[in-house]
Order: sequence, then structure tokens, then C-alpha cells
Amino acid sequence: MTDTLQIVVSGLVDGCVYALIALGMTLVYSISRVINLAQGGFVVLAALTAVSLQQHTGLSPIAVAAIVVVVFAAGLALVDRVVVLPGARRATPDRMLLVTVGLLQAIGGFLLLVWGNLPYTMRPFPPAGTAVAGGVRINSQYFWIVGVLALSVVALWALLHRTRLGLVMRATAGNPEAAELLGVNTDRIRLIAFSLSGAMAALAGTTVIPVTFLQFSTVTPYAVAGFVAAVAGGLGSTAGAVGGGLALGLLQAVFSRYLSSQLAEVIAIGALIALLLVRPSGMFGKVSEVRR
Repeated sequence: MTDTLQIVVSGLVDGCVYALIALGMTLVYSISRVINLAQGGFVVLAALTAVSLQQHTGLSPIAVAAIVVVVFAAGLALVDRVVVLPGARRATPDRMLLVTVGLLQAIGGFLLLVWGNLPYTMRPFPPAGTAVAGGVRINSQYFWIVGVLALSVVALWALLHRTRLGLVMRATAGNPEAAELLGVNTDRIRLIAFSLSGAMAALAGTTVIPVTFLQFSTVTPYAVAGFVAAVAGGLGSTAGAVGGGLALGLLQAVFSRYLSSQLAEVIAIGALIALLLVRPSGMFGKVSEVRR
């Protein structure tokens, strides 16, 4: 029983990271109709940036995370302006998917060039330690990961449903052409969406690296996990991104108990793909979103 609970806790924590990646993807997709597979690459880039920043400045992990979040929020806005937006004006969303795949591979190559092929980790956020509840060992960093996801979901919900900016963002997501005719600066709304996705990538990377090892080759697993979570939950749905991420993390943890971790990832992703065969719009998605 204790082993089962330990697996569930570990799976849900991994699922929180996948949910953060999926949230960034689904937010960008809602506004721009671009599926940004490079989001997984930015997670690893943010994590390794935090490692180097901490090693060279000696700042606390929380201070480092705050700096990296700000840098990546600005950086993703720049990426949109320099790479994604010009491409989207010339290419269809299907071809833009390939552009983001290329961007993901470029990030992997950059990581290999700068940080080499060694795995990296970072000091945990304070207070460091391990709690034991019902025989289940819970790393203190797990609370930070879960807390960051919960705070992100609440903040995003408040932004979208309790502010005028959120109303404009929802209008742009629903019908960008109509919103533009009504005077909405859709390019500015798009910039905000990419900035938020950059902040979420940085939050995911800086909170998970103290409990794992990341390197250039981990960009693809994170990209695939975030994409599967976003699609299985329902592209464009905030609740779906969270539900899909948690479900994927839990499935991977359960299958890893009996199989190798690589095979468990494949089977977990296969299970979610099977879900899409039954429900193409995902767990929380709308049929209209799929048809679009």
C-alpha cells in the first residue's frame, strides 16, 4: 500500500510539470493557433540557465527562479516576434508545427553546445528536506512544484475571467478576426500569451530540476509529454491541460512500477492516444476546436 501511494505521489508531481508545459502550449494555441512544441525545449533551457546562474552568482534558488521567469517571459515574446509571428503570416498552422519542431531541435543543439552532454541538477528550494506521511516520503521540493502549478492555474483563471485584459484575450481566442475588427490589437495579445508561456516554461524548469537531472536530450521527452497532455486534455482548455498532465504523469508512474521507464512512457502515451480515438476533442475540449 505504501509503495502504491509513493508511486501515486511521484506520478502526480511529474504530472504537475507536464501540466505546466501543457498550459503554456494551450495558451499559445488558443491565441495564435500555433502548437508550440518548442515549449519542452524552453523548460530544459530555463532549468540549465538557472543552474549556471546559481553556480556563478551564489543566489538562492528562489531568487534564481524569479530572475529566470522574468528573462524567459521576455525571451518568448522575442521568439514570437522574430521567429513565430513572421512564419505564421506566411505558413499554415500545420507548417508552423514543423517550424516549432525545428526550433525545438535548435534549442537541443544549443544546450549541447553550451552545457555539453552531462546531466545537471540544482540545490532545492528552502526548506530542503524530506517529510514522511503514512510511510510515504515526500521531498520538500514536491510542495514547490505542486504549489507553482496551483498558483499558475489560479492566476491564469483570475486573469482570463476577472480582468478586462482577460476578456480581450478570450475574445481574441474565440474569433481573432472579429476581435481585430473591433479594434483589439491582436499582435499585442499574442505577445502577452507567449510571455505567459515563457514564464510557465521557466517555472516548470526551475522547480523540477532540483529533483531530477536534465540535459540536452531531455528536450524531446518534455515536448512530447506536454503536447500529449495538452491534446489529451483538450487543446485550448486550461482544465484539460492540467487534467491531461496529471493523467500522463500518473500513468507513467504506474507503468514504470512494472516496466522499464522508457517502455512505460510509450505505453502511457499510447493509452492517452487511445483516449483520443474515443474522444477526439480530449477530456475537456470542444468538438468545434478539433474541427477548426
